[in-house]
Amino acid sequence: MIRKISRAVLGSLLGVAAITACSDTTGSSTGKLTVKMTDAPFPFAEVSRVDMFVVRIDARTTSASDAETTDASSSGWTTIASPNTAINLLSLQGGVTTNLGTASLATGNYNAFRLILDTQKSTITLKDGTVLTGGSGIVFPSAAQTGIKINLDAPIQVTQDSSVMILDFDVGSSFVMRGNSIRNNGLLFKPVIRAVATELTGSLTGSVRSASATGPAVAGATVDVLKDGTALTDTVAANVVASTSSDASGNFRFSFLLPGAYEVRATPPAASGFKPALLTDGVTITSGATVADKVIVVTQ
Repeated sequence: MIRKISRAVLGSLLGVAAITACSDTTGSSTGKLTVKMTDAPFPFAEVSRVDMFVVRIDARTTSASDAETTDASSSGWTTIASPNTAINLLSLQGGVTTNLGTASLATGNYNAFRLILDTQKSTITLKDGTVLTGGSGIVFPSAAQTGIKINLDAPIQVTQDSSVMILDFDVGSSFVMRGNSIRNNGLLFKPVIRAVATELTGSLTGSVRSASATGPAVAGATVDVLKDGTALTDTVAANVVASTSSDASGNFRFSFLLPGAYEVRATPPAASGFKPALLTDGVTITSGATVADKVIVVTQ
């Protein structure tokens, strides 16, 4: 997430950063980090656009508490990207990325990143044409303007080797409904943004089927990657590593998962009459590889 932002490739991903260092890893040299973004699926069927106005991204080598991150005057921060533009997060899905920028930085480990938004220029557009803004319909905390903490799975290392960092802006988890109507009650912004170096990650693809592995596809199922050992009925948010939904053909894809063992859960739409189910034997992700064609079978 170290950066100097260059606007390139607007796509379906909200967060990738590429690091290329000029010399050694002693910290006396400099490296370059390109920032891109991606997003997790947005669950609200009423929404057509989610335009977040990204002002800049900052990084520093020392870690930061939530309080420090929301303080715009905190010392040690370096601006690594300044896109100063609105990005439609819903266009960044299925592994598509948009390049936020590249920065020259001292080599070493970077332990803290923050995202600065202009909440007055950020909007959510409903399918009926209604536009929610920071002044009407969306409640943004002050941290959205002074520094949203980006969660790191591990420190981002800038070395002479190339690296790519993904900023995964989980739209579905970041906006919480107020009351039972988006149009009438609006949304509360509770940002969930994670970052990981892509060279450390792997991918998972599969499908949700009913009754058997060759049965009819189940569209619109919520698919969660869960911490290893998580039970089917577990409701602890901290145990959910990543979420997506199955498409019209029942297919799903997860990119940028860290190596390790996981459970995978499919929860079909309530109207389908099918019950949630776990992927038999779970899944093990390795760096640079894709675990493909896994099938989760749901039954009534």
